[in-house]
Amino acid sequence: MGRKQNLERWLLLTCILLGAVQTWIVRYSMSGDGVSYLDVGDAYFRHDWAHAVNGYWSPMYSWWLGFALYVFKPSMAWEFITVHAVNFVIYLVALWCLRVFLRSLLRTFPRQDDNAFESLPDWAFLALGYAVFAWAALVLIDPGAVTPDLLVAAFVFLIGACLVDLRRRESFLKFASFGIFCGLAYLAKAFMFPLGFLVLAILLVSGKITSRRVAGVLLAGALFLLVSSPFIVALSKQKGRFTFGDSGSIAYAGMVNPGIPPTHWQGEPPGSGAPKHATHQILDDPPVFEFAEPFHETYPPWYDPSYWNDGAKGSFRLRPQIRVLVQSARNYVSMLLTQLGLITGLAIFLLWGSASSRKAILGYWPLLAAALFSMGLYSLVLVRTRYVAPFMVFLFVAMLAGIRLPRDTGTPLVTRLIVIATALSILVSISAALAETAYVTNTVYSYPTQKDQLIAASALTAMGLQAGDRVAVIGDGRTDYWARLGRFRIVAEVLAQEAGRVQFWSQPAGRRKLAYECLARTGAKLVVVWDPPTGKDPGWNRIGRSNYYAYVLNHD
Repeated sequence: MGRKQNLERWLLLTCILLGAVQTWIVRYSMSGDGVSYLDVGDAYFRHDWAHAVNGYWSPMYSWWLGFALYVFKPSMAWEFITVHAVNFVIYLVALWCLRVFLRSLLRTFPRQDDNAFESLPDWAFLALGYAVFAWAALVLIDPGAVTPDLLVAAFVFLIGACLVDLRRRESFLKFASFGIFCGLAYLAKAFMFPLGFLVLAILLVSGKITSRRVAGVLLAGALFLLVSSPFIVALSKQKGRFTFGDSGSIAYAGMVNPGIPPTHWQGEPPGSGAPKHATHQILDDPPVFEFAEPFHETYPPWYDPSYWNDGAKGSFRLRPQIRVLVQSARNYVSMLLTQLGLITGLAIFLLWGSASSRKAILGYWPLLAAALFSMGLYSLVLVRTRYVAPFMVFLFVAMLAGIRLPRDTGTPLVTRLIVIATALSILVSISAALAETAYVTNTVYSYPTQKDQLIAASALTAMGLQAGDRVAVIGDGRTDYWARLGRFRIVAEVLAQEAGRVQFWSQPAGRRKLAYECLARTGAKLVVVWDPPTGKDPGWNRIGRSNYYAYVLNHD
């Protein structure tokens, strides 16, 4: 027992160290999603409930970020670092929840299987379990993306632990915990609401259906709805219809059929519905959009896509659905190919344990079912590594728990060698991913780095721009994180998402001048762009030491 505890401490320390290294590498990173979560968090903590309740971004991650910024009030230079400190705390919480999950599985290990086969040694299971977690948390999820997926993973692990424990011993406290964790998982991500009913059904049939079990599942369901309902009621009241979140329907309409754009949907393509409150297109060529109201946030089109896309209708068509399913399958294969060492080690154990392993693995079917159903649901719309990471952990850990090996004198040595080789292969893949992230983060490319964003925000403030001032951009406002740092409001943009903004700069001078005039009428003080071609239009001035440039539109 002492040796197992010492090993687990070292495994925990290794995971913590890897997480700390990752946090340091990405400390200045931000994403368009992250900016929206930060803005939503600010809305909650300034008690702007009408704008805080959001049909696209789930609330819990915003609460974490908003609380940290409200308490510590970091400067411009420290804001994103504070965000990643919060992410590291969430990483530690997820690691603790993983520990609870693994210990639940260890309690199911038979101490005496039969005379011929035995389960993996506890140390081997823990070593591979923590290694799989590190891969999922640091590579598949990537805390640098500033998304709630690590928070979702934490609750998924706790749900898994309850699911395992409630097969062994029915406890109303565990049933209650299961329901609460399902509700909290929904508050972290809307996808977990329909999945919550699925895991409740799995919980019901995962053991002998008795009156006590039915009562326990009903208790779990009631608490699940009790935790979920306040946000659902508030959101449904805001939208004037029942909804638990619109991110799934918008994603289906955008990724599958009919294929609406991520921002500035104006009713195209045909059959996609009629927008109830689209952004205002004030010029066709080049495309210029204005969106100063009703949100006074960093970049309103991405602050609440459920508002701007209200009226969009996704529809099922076989060919687009097959295309998405094929792409989803490719994404899963790509994920698994990065872990050939893990797959090889697992395959060796499965072949070695033969029918005994396969039978034992099927004994963990509730975890396998929850993982496969979740991954299957994502495959219908969009598979991203961070979405399915916790369910990948479910899948691999359940298989590891079911491994059964021949009980003979040579087994311990061979097992040790396979486990060490497999764990090292996972560690090497994680280290390679961290090294690649460090290289990309510290290499100068033709697009802005995170430090460029900070330089631009500081320089614009020094130029006299103040928090709340209106600005415009040429490009895609989702990537202009400097506006969040300076608390500026992007109220209009010339949409030019391609590299180099070629679509805009290739326009005749007269059309570009007309675009500037349209932007000026929105009340924006200046328009900002990254690295414009020299000699195109007079009036562009470099912003500090960055390659951002500003063109003054309105002089106060």
